[in-house]
Amino acid sequence: MRVLVTGATGHLGPYVVQALQADGHLVRALVRSSSDRTWLETNEVELFEGDILDPSSLEAAVSGVAAVIHMAALHDSWAKRRQDFVRINVEGALNVLHASETAGLRRMVFVSSGSTIGEDEDAIGDETTERRDYALSDYERSKVQAEATLLEHADTIDLVIVNPGTVYGPGDASGTGQSLIGALTGRLGVSVEAPAAWVYVEDVARGIAAALIRGHPNERYILAGQNLSRITFLRHAVDLAGLDTEIRPASALAWQAFATLYGFGAMVSRNRPPISRTAVRIALHGCQLNGSKAQRELGITYTSIDDGLDATLDWLHDTGLVDLPEDDGTDAEPRANDST
Repeated sequence: MRVLVTGATGHLGPYVVQALQADGHLVRALVRSSSDRTWLETNEVELFEGDILDPSSLEAAVSGVAAVIHMAALHDSWAKRRQDFVRINVEGALNVLHASETAGLRRMVFVSSGSTIGEDEDAIGDETTERRDYALSDYERSKVQAEATLLEHADTIDLVIVNPGTVYGPGDASGTGQSLIGALTGRLGVSVEAPAAWVYVEDVARGIAAALIRGHPNERYILAGQNLSRITFLRHAVDLAGLDTEIRPASALAWQAFATLYGFGAMVSRNRPPISRTAVRIALHGCQLNGSKAQRELGITYTSIDDGLDATLDWLHDTGLVDLPEDDGTDAEPRANDST
């Protein structure tokens, strides 16, 4: 079928496009005028210029497609204007829904966030978890609102929601990628011991593509492979890379002090802080998710941490973002894929 994808120029976008094409779908991408569309143009993707905040451009983009995968969002722990989270993540999603229903599309897959599960600290969340009564970020709050709004207004279209955990993998030089770069280069010597629900980027893409066909209407699917503390994740990456960089745990009080200091500077300058108070709050709270429903109902399998990190390390090295020791058989430990 022909599928419209929003957010195709982001980190996850090319992987979703490839997963859809592998399943035999024709892909159309909604792209903004300022977006880099080079990869899409060279991979047989039909392009429609527009914006999820422009309903008229959406009307043209959904014409002639059978389904839509909506990924475009403001995914961040900080924004100059807090109202942008609602404007883009809630109002934009509702625009996509309305345009899709008006055009008679059969299905919409909404890519939300694992943070909307809202499990309590130290609990493992699944699709049946009763949400805690607070949000850790404006982003989380907006995604919770978006899910509720879409479910309330979806009348003639099958709506399926997917909830990825913390995504990592090749192509990401910010967020988790930035943490990996810092750990591997020695610039980031501390982390937190709170858990995160990790999921490899290709697994997320396959889960989204599977949800398009196999997902049940008005249901959600968590995409999360392994629950590991952030410090364990980074230490494992360092070990796989054959480095001896030390990563130490820092106390919650120290992280909060850093965030307050940087946050004050950002408030004065109106520029992004190196560490935001929201990002620290999210990290210290932690997140653990059970992604087994997607395995059972969507038929996906999760990549091991060793394999996922090894592919990520290769990409970071090949793109020159980190300098890793080569396996010369003498003074460096081989990375996982070199030892098989």
